[in-house]
Amino acid sequence: MLLIKWRNSYSVGIDQIDTEHKKLVELINEVFMVVRDKGDEQTLNRAVEELVAYTRYHFSAEESAMEQAGYPDLDEHRKEHQRLENEVVDFHQRLQEEGGEIRIDLYHFLRDWLIHHIIECDMRYSSYLAQQAP
Repeated sequence: MLLIKWRNSYSVGIDQIDTEHKKLVELINEVFMVVRDKGDEQTLNRAVEELVAYTRYHFSAEESAMEQAGYPDLDEHRKEHQRLENEVVDFHQRLQEEGGEIRIDLYHFLRDWLIHHIIECDMRYSSYLAQQAP
């Protein structure tokens, strides 16, 4: 069983961003499966490192799209991205220091983070960017 299943309600209506969000869902589910199956620390670290790297890539791509469209709340969205990235990196560091003790906290955080970010934050720019598309 997956932690997160993609739902059409998560779609922001922009193909590239939806594809990236689906990849984030996939990566979070990979972390969840390692946690659920009590995988070794090295496997979990690799999964979290891949998630951190892809999160940075996605945030950069999303911000570029907003910048090109002249999205008026870009600075606020960037701050939200930075806050989220810091939290993901913090969890990764805690994982390396504390090991398996934070596994359950990690996957609950990832689930809540992704769903909150897409539904509450990304939906704010959805219609604006869609209107700006050629």
